[in-house]
Amino acid sequence: MDRIVVVHLMDLVSYPPVLSLVENLLNNNKKVYLISYGTKKAPSKITDNQNLKMYEVPTPKGKGVVSKLFRDYFRRLYTKNVVKKLMRKADILWTTTDISVRSLGNLVLKYKHVMQLMELEESYPYIVGLKYPRFPLKKYAQKAWKTVVPEINRAYIQKTWWELEKTPIVLPNKPYSIDLSIRDDHIIKAENKLKNESRKIVMYLGNLSSDRSLSMFAKALYELGEGYCLYIVGKIDDSEKNEFESLKKKYNNIEYLGYFTAPTHLNVLKHAYIGLLPYYPNSKHPFISPLNIQYCAPNKIFEYCAFGVPMIGTDVMGLKGPFERYNIGECCDFGDTNSIVKSIKTIEKNYSEISNNCRLYNKVFDLDEIVRDIIS
Repeated sequence: MDRIVVVHLMDLVSYPPVLSLVENLLNNNKKVYLISYGTKKAPSKITDNQNLKMYEVPTPKGKGVVSKLFRDYFRRLYTKNVVKKLMRKADILWTTTDISVRSLGNLVLKYKHVMQLMELEESYPYIVGLKYPRFPLKKYAQKAWKTVVPEINRAYIQKTWWELEKTPIVLPNKPYSIDLSIRDDHIIKAENKLKNESRKIVMYLGNLSSDRSLSMFAKALYELGEGYCLYIVGKIDDSEKNEFESLKKKYNNIEYLGYFTAPTHLNVLKHAYIGLLPYYPNSKHPFISPLNIQYCAPNKIFEYCAFGVPMIGTDVMGLKGPFERYNIGECCDFGDTNSIVKSIKTIEKNYSEISNNCRLYNKVFDLDEIVRDIIS
């Protein structure tokens, strides 16, 4: 039995692809040692497996710069010590993010290292918030046993940036399984509301922030008539709450369901008529490439497709590629009501075909085969 140490130094349930990876490894009879934050919130479908052992990274309390520096140092020290101990008997060290590699540093060079990246970036800062000095991700990618990214264009970009001998392996951000069994009063109430909705539900799943405005989409649905409504599922940034309330007053076709942790949010998707994927490229992030959004790899594509929900997204290559190749959705200009209306009508005209294509799309990628290829 292969023994794999997975290091994910972020909140576990906020990263569905990591949960998917762990479930995949366990279901293929691998022994998994998971080092992460928020392990107590992990779903039972992985925690009930006897081949999983989790290590919660302690978080010392305190405020201010000194406390933050001590906290980061303590976390790194704890993680390194656990990794050293576990790798005495483990076969593979798998890091899931850039920060995991930075925290372990040269320690990863001692082992058979799978270096996975969730975002598209050339380098990473030693101290978040400071542009320099930069952590040499390139060095660790070149010396990694395997590199893994979630999207094909990202694979070739990273290969070029880092002068890699081999193209990174693409592991799509696809859920390993769709679990609708985890339900609480909050999700039951939301589902009851959706079941009683007589209008066609256009659903936005995700955080609502200044760079993901849906005002023009609300206007377009309003112009289409009373047969449509916009349901928003996710967190609303504090800076956007006033604008959102104004939008609700202006258009009576907007409904807010609230925020649901993964995987409970999947229960609402089966009620959607059309799913939205607004992604807007920008160059404001201090270290993630502007191309990250252009070649986005949202797990929401697979989540919508699992329920046969056609999608409308912004005109970026990460969406345009699969939408056009597999006919699972339409790209349009989210700032132009005419473009939005045209996309909705195109989907409605071919709804059965597109919905069926969505369900077929989820069968295109065999996660078991991909992960076996990575660790073999």
